[in-house]
Amino acid sequence: MAKDPSKTEKATPRRRQKAREEGQVLKSQDVPIAFSLLAVSILLYFYIPYAYGELQKAFSYTFKVALSPDVDSAVFTLSWIFLLLVLPIFTVLLVTGIFGNVVQFGFIFTLKPLIPKLDNVNPVKGFQRLFSIKTLFETFRNTLKLLVALVVGYFTAKHFLSGFFTLGFISFQEQVVLMVKFTLLLFLIFGLLSIPIAGADFLFRRWEYEENLKMSKEEIKEERKQYEGHPLIKSAIRKRQREIAFKRMMAKVPEADVVITNPTHYAVALKYERGKMEAPQVIAKGVDHVALKIKEIAQEHGVHIEENPELARALYESCEIGDYIPEEFYRVVAKILAKIYRRRKMF
Repeated sequence: MAKDPSKTEKATPRRRQKAREEGQVLKSQDVPIAFSLLAVSILLYFYIPYAYGELQKAFSYTFKVALSPDVDSAVFTLSWIFLLLVLPIFTVLLVTGIFGNVVQFGFIFTLKPLIPKLDNVNPVKGFQRLFSIKTLFETFRNTLKLLVALVVGYFTAKHFLSGFFTLGFISFQEQVVLMVKFTLLLFLIFGLLSIPIAGADFLFRRWEYEENLKMSKEEIKEERKQYEGHPLIKSAIRKRQREIAFKRMMAKVPEADVVITNPTHYAVALKYERGKMEAPQVIAKGVDHVALKIKEIAQEHGVHIEENPELARALYESCEIGDYIPEEFYRVVAKILAKIYRRRKMF
């Protein structure tokens, strides 16, 4: 349980995943027990008549060959039949036990819970656990189980043994049937009564699990820093990314056919390859000092600079780098490009 008073916040998904990887999951041992008791009760009700008949045949065969030289083979056969008869019961116990755990926390495989922890051998921690809410609840639960078992066993036995003195007047087979009914009834009653006990234990385990996972506000902040990155580091990364993007954009300016300017506040570099592009493409753009830098590089590499404030502002606002210009600008940009192409042919 979260004994630190500062741990008041619900666990984050990352904290829950980490706890799961370490084997800390929501689990009640009473849930698979309840499943197993009910499943075995139902199985025995339908299975016992068949098993009883098979055992009768096996014992009859064994008694017939008891004095024969093949007695060892008969004992082996009887043992093998007995093993096959109890195998379904153990199979049901195994399956229901696994299902009772899987239904609570799903499939998980980890060896971390097997690693020894110093807290488990700490006498101070052990003394504290003796007087914890978990210990009190388990003591109450186990006491309740014992009382229920005693009361149910007493009244069931009282009912079946009410005719105890008449047992001598019935056959051995009828006595066996009576004892089997008594055992089945006990299994069924215990199975039904284990459902509310398992439900109460599951609710307590869920509350305990949530308490153990609670985090302080500082832990949540620290986790966020580790997961998302420290703000200073993130800022440095973003700055570096902007620098790389800026350099990459500036490196493409010499490839432009024209730079549309405002003339000082906006600059948009366009490139068009006839037959390869469906329309002129924006390969660089910027405002203020970035716009001045684009113009400077364009002048150095002989790229034509066209002053058209309205067009420059419209292209900057409507296009991102790598976009083709909208159709509404085709005509005006085509006139500018045509003028540039004619000038190139002249020289």
